[in-house]
Amino acid sequence: MGRITGKITRMTPVVLMLMVMTMVLAPAFGPVFAPAFAPARAYADGDDGHVSLFKGELASLFSSHAKSGRPEDADVNTSKIWKLWTNDARNIELMRRGMTYMEIGNLSIAEEVFTRILEREPTFMEAWNKRATVRYMMSDLKGSEDDIKEVLKREPRHFGALSGLGMIKLQNGQLDDALDIYTDILVIHPFSPDAVRLIPELQNKLRGDPA
Repeated sequence: MGRITGKITRMTPVVLMLMVMTMVLAPAFGPVFAPAFAPARAYADGDDGHVSLFKGELASLFSSHAKSGRPEDADVNTSKIWKLWTNDARNIELMRRGMTYMEIGNLSIAEEVFTRILEREPTFMEAWNKRATVRYMMSDLKGSEDDIKEVLKREPRHFGALSGLGMIKLQNGQLDDALDIYTDILVIHPFSPDAVRLIPELQNKLRGDPA
């Protein structure tokens, strides 16, 4: 997810997600489950027909991103990755419609739109990701996590879904798991502001250091 200021707190899912949505914009559809990366995991070749078309290009972008020497370079790669994931002509209109309902807070209809996409095309990874976002905003953490698992089956490096999973772990008080996720983020996304800030905060909290 995007930058979240202040100390680790037990905020409600809706508050957390609304904070994120005001800070993180995906190039194609606007706010998304925010960026994070999972390192050294096999690419799920063929699980998502749309994404597998760009397997080589995605591999090159992820490799370049891991070696980015400047935040500006990392931002360029991130934007390119999002475009490959989301620009599916078969679903772009429904995706935009779902995102519009998300942005105006009509979450139940947004969930229905993304579900409709998945009913006709269950391999479309980004519909799973967007529905995970909606379900998180609706405080359905179990449903959100289930959808995230579907995303990660198809693209284990999906930084948005992984960051969403990290937020769920934080919300559930599973700080060890959250620390593992944000540590993974830094391996391949060294300029992630969330990881840079949250890792020391989580380490201090797990050691029992005073706030």
